Amino acid sequence: MTATIELYANNAYSTIAATLSSSATSMTVATGTGSRFPSPTGNQFFRLTLTSHSSPNTIFEIVYVTARSGDVLTITRGQEGSTA
Repeated sequence: MTATIELYANNAYSTIAATLSSSATSMTVATGTGSRFPSPTGNQFFRLTLTSHSSPNTIFEIVYVTARSGDVLTITRGQEGSTA
């Protein structure tokens, strides 16, 4: 069994370019801001917390990002007890 490796980026943030459907497996962040985040490969991932601009201290969902290509993030939704 291969261990997963968690990646980190201090204070990385962006906005979502479009509304996510409940079945979305990828999301696009604002143009040019994807580079703020790690680029997972293989067994790597990073956690991403989705909040509202109007209430940033309220967590709406936690996703695991398993790949990044430019501004497009591949996500696994509804992690750590949050709801997609």
